[in-house]
Amino acid sequence: MRLLLRLATRYAFSRQNRHRGTSVRISLGLALCLFAIVAVLSFMQALQRNQFEDIRTFESFDLQIDLESNDYIAADEAATLIEGLGSVQYAFVYVDIPVIAQGTDGSTIAGRLRGIDGEGRFLSNLNSYRGFLFQEGQIAVSYSNMGETLTLTFLKKGKQATVVPSRKELEVGAVYYTTSYDFDHSTFLCDVETLLALQGDVPLKIGVFTTHDVKEVKAEIMQLGFTNTSTWMEINASLYGAMELEQKMMALMLFLMVLVILVHIRNSSRRLLLAKQTEIAMLRAIGLTKAKVQALFVLQAVVVAVIGSLVGVVLSYAGIAIYPTLSSYVYRSMGVHLELEIRSLELLVLFIVIVVFSLIASFHGTHKILKADIMEMFTHDEVY
Repeated sequence: MRLLLRLATRYAFSRQNRHRGTSVRISLGLALCLFAIVAVLSFMQALQRNQFEDIRTFESFDLQIDLESNDYIAADEAATLIEGLGSVQYAFVYVDIPVIAQGTDGSTIAGRLRGIDGEGRFLSNLNSYRGFLFQEGQIAVSYSNMGETLTLTFLKKGKQATVVPSRKELEVGAVYYTTSYDFDHSTFLCDVETLLALQGDVPLKIGVFTTHDVKEVKAEIMQLGFTNTSTWMEINASLYGAMELEQKMMALMLFLMVLVILVHIRNSSRRLLLAKQTEIAMLRAIGLTKAKVQALFVLQAVVVAVIGSLVGVVLSYAGIAIYPTLSSYVYRSMGVHLELEIRSLELLVLFIVIVVFSLIASFHGTHKILKADIMEMFTHDEVY
């Protein structure tokens, strides 16, 4: 077996082998295909993970509890009760109302005013560009909506009509920015009491951050009597469904790319075996059995596939390692900071599939060649 392995290695990459270039090209093709799959998969997963993280940090948090009252003191007590659960990191009161904001330059933006007792990931990811966040009677705007004052138009209950438009001018006390442009552009921040002073009849909500499974935490919160509890996946059901579809499409794309690799292996094995056809005939002529010839060239194909796949793995991890130095260029083109990672199990499965299919393709090819007569292999260019 050791002798066969040594012969297979020499047949594949020996300098004296005139078909060495073919083996090198096959290995390089496998390496580049594997690297391409890993790179695409890593970027797609990082983009999706980044979007989910923004949703859970800024939009709907991990869980959201709808309260039926606008009693701020009772809501704060409820948040304290929920935060006492071992599975909950932070629980805080917040409320959103739709507004139309008009700046001093006359420009208008349709967005929302969020009153929030910011805690946890939400507060840690708010970067103050100017001023102090959550000052009573003041509003915080993003860098894209800067100004000294904002005039807010919102709806509130009227005496004769169900709702009537109301206007209020608020001083801009702070300018903030986050990693989510959509959130920044459409969201104005203040403390809960300031928002209730504008519209005191709006029902309050409680946001929850957790590192545990959100479905399990939801069950615990509902046992406390808060039945109107929703996870971030339920709140963003349509978006989450679209992301699930994207995952399936990504899996289909991965499958198609694997098929490309397998076709490359099949054609490469055929090309390599045809190049070795005369040598196969010579080995049979000097007395080597069909089984040993087949084992020799199957091992050769496996050696080529393993070396090509290992080079692809090295390229993949090297690409992930140097990505941080290139991330600024990605940010300029895509507007997001991505943290790439490789799922080792998926890479191992892909590695095994490539090697096994290479073994099968070479076994099938040599089996067909060895059916031919030795003299026919000498006299014809192809018997495959």
